[in-house]
Amino acid sequence: MEVLENRPKFQRKEAGHRTGEDVFAAFGRTNIGRFLSIFFVYTRGKRAIIVSVREMTQKERRKYAR
Repeated sequence: MEVLENRPKFQRKEAGHRTGEDVFAAFGRTNIGRFLSIFFVYTRGKRAIIVSVREMTQKERRKYAR
């Protein structure tokens, strides 16, 4: 996914339901300039399972710009 390849900012959001499988967010831009928030579970097997993708809120965009 483009956002994950374009130097996103990561943030741990919450502990997962299973040990070692926490929920993270990645905030970044696509190649055409869209600002997206991607929420995913990072598994023990070092895989990212995407749960949700949406446009960044204005607050998230301000934080991302810093």
